[in-house]
Amino acid sequence: MRKLFAFFNPAVTKIALSVLLLLICSRLFFNHFSSDLSVQDQAQDQTQQNSDIEKSSPVPLAIEKDVTADLNSNPAASEPAEQMVVIEQTDWKLDQPLRTQHAKLKNRADKGDLHAAYNLAMNLRFCAMAPLDETDLDTRLQQAYEYKDDGFAIADIKERYEFCEGINQQQRDEFYAYLETAAKAGYVPAQEEIATITPELFMKLAGATELERGAYIQKREDFIQLQLSLLESASQHGSIKALITLSKMHHSQNYGEHGRAKSYALNLLILELTDDNELQSRYSWFVQRRQSELSLDQIEQAQVLSEQWLAMIKANGTLYLP
Repeated sequence: MRKLFAFFNPAVTKIALSVLLLLICSRLFFNHFSSDLSVQDQAQDQTQQNSDIEKSSPVPLAIEKDVTADLNSNPAASEPAEQMVVIEQTDWKLDQPLRTQHAKLKNRADKGDLHAAYNLAMNLRFCAMAPLDETDLDTRLQQAYEYKDDGFAIADIKERYEFCEGINQQQRDEFYAYLETAAKAGYVPAQEEIATITPELFMKLAGATELERGAYIQKREDFIQLQLSLLESASQHGSIKALITLSKMHHSQNYGEHGRAKSYALNLLILELTDDNELQSRYSWFVQRRQSELSLDQIEQAQVLSEQWLAMIKANGTLYLP
């Protein structure tokens, strides 16, 4: 029996040790595995949390901003003018005498081509001051010689006559009709040009100089209101030229209430939109000078108006250079 026990004891001891060692290794393995699972679960929880935060975050304010934000912003912090479509003044003068292209332009204009209507109007208006015939040419040249002109006026008279020869007075007077058509249809250069027509010239072209006094005054006032409306439309599409004209008109205080405040607001807009050094210098001086003429309340209202118009200009996305 002792021999038997002596035989089994080493074997049992080895087995017991092996079992014990296996249990210890298993314990270590499961502890490590359990730890890894815990780390993975925490990582998954953090990833899920980050994902949930991203999904619930609001759209950035820079993207969500509305017109109200624009109106309450400082004009100096607005988008630079170069981000808008910049449109330079068009060269409307034809290379050849007007009679060679008059019929073609008229046909296109009558079919609704606003660019053609504007070009035709501008070239016809250029001819308004040109001699009608050779007799008229000789008379004007003689007058220029008598005034001892240095040559510029004589050259201009001859150039206009050669360009406009063959275009009669009735055709020349049609410039306003084509200009007004293009302006009312929203063609900005035509809207700018309408402002250069005096009420007296309009009344003459409209054949309204002999109207009864009340009717005359009403028709003249209607034309002025049309000018203002078209200039405001052009200004809100980024026409610096229209802004300058409107500023001058309102500064005269002959075109409705709060003229000086409106002029101040328009001057702020001009400063915001132009890169021209001369205009910057001139309108900076205007703004400084107007501040002494306005109350703090008027200045604040003018700034709000300027910001509102700037928002509309940026929404329309165009900038017409003077």
